[in-house]
Formats: sequence, C-alpha cells, structure tokens
Amino acid sequence: MKKRIICSKSKFRVGDLYLFHPCNPLCPPEESLWGFYDMTSMDNIYLEHSTIDHNHFMLSHALPKRYRFYRLATRSELRDYMYNLGVWEAMRCD
Repeated sequence: MKKRIICSKSKFRVGDLYLFHPCNPLCPPEESLWGFYDMTSMDNIYLEHSTIDHNHFMLSHALPKRYRFYRLATRSELRDYMYNLGVWEAMRCD
C-alpha cells in the first residue's frame, strides 16, 4: 500500500476512493477522511463525496488544505464506504 504526500504532481484517478490524513502518512482508516476523487482545479482537489465517520457524508467539496497525506483505499474499505454511503442516501430520502 503506497502512502504519498499530496503535491502538485500527485496523480489521482477519477472515481477512486482515497484516504487522506493531515499528519500520519499511514492514513489509518479510523482517523482519516475518506473521499471519492472528482477533479483537481487551480491546485485544489475536489471530492465527489466524503466522510470521516461513515454516518455523515459531504457532497461535492474541496479537500481541506490541512490534509497532507493520502493513499488509495483497499477493496474492503471501498466495500464498507459504498455500503455506508448507500445507507446514508436511503436515510436522506425518508
């Protein structure tokens, strides 16, 4: 699992889930912001949606500048994220 520092040459793939952390290069799941990469514009990284606690999600926003490290989510992390996103979306429709 590669851990990287966010910089202007960082390569993200649209639609991939990443974990971001302000100071820990390991980006531990329980302490990280989880977000789907959308685009980079004017040195700002934009996320399609994200969560810190898997109970509340934010839609379409810039990644806060305090996040310095990132890594690609594992397949099991992706599964958990998508499940929790689906539950959150279903709760919003009630």
